[in-house]
Amino acid sequence: MPSQGFSAETFAFLTSLKANNSKEWFDAHKPDYQRFIKKPADALRADLAGQIAGLTGHETTSKQFRINRDLRFSKDKTPYNAHIRMAFWPKGEAFEGRDAQPPSFFVSFEPGHIRLGTGCMAFSKTTLGSYLHALESGSGDEISALLSDLAGKGFERSAPDLAKAPRGFPKDHEHADLARHKGLAVWTSVADIGSVMGETAASFLVDTWKPTLAFWTWLVDLSTSE
Repeated sequence: MPSQGFSAETFAFLTSLKANNSKEWFDAHKPDYQRFIKKPADALRADLAGQIAGLTGHETTSKQFRINRDLRFSKDKTPYNAHIRMAFWPKGEAFEGRDAQPPSFFVSFEPGHIRLGTGCMAFSKTTLGSYLHALESGSGDEISALLSDLAGKGFERSAPDLAKAPRGFPKDHEHADLARHKGLAVWTSVADIGSVMGETAASFLVDTWKPTLAFWTWLVDLSTSE
């Protein structure tokens, strides 16, 4: 049975939490959190995991990020995240372990919009080596073409991590700009929050991710070729 998605109250809760980000406010509205955030998010995540598995042909693992912020190293001491974030990635030995950074589908439900992404936030050390080798050895043209196609469909590339190509990578190489990335993802935003209200929410999100499937598959192949 498909999930019922979110409701207008879900986004109203996130908007109010952003404006009243305190433990006192959250504790007073905890029943609303359970009703409008946690329960529909759990159902939607399960629905999405099944539909992503159908899209990719890979059994899928998922995670919903905590609403409590990690304040240990942050100057911002507001205690809660005013968004709902989830990630989905393939099951398998290559995507497990402490250093694993599997190719994933990401979604963030925020006050007023939805943000979707596909990719790796940070490559493992081994995958980064494979990525740089791929750029030099012929696959650079393929990933460059995939990213250009996605840019034409409204997906922006994640910002590079380095000011210039890393040591050992030819500075005059045609894909030196891509070599500045230590992880690679594409992102798009959806302004219509109504698109995730109702039982078509999961199918809408999967359809939005669908153009990134070839890019995701390239990253999966890169991760499993080590």
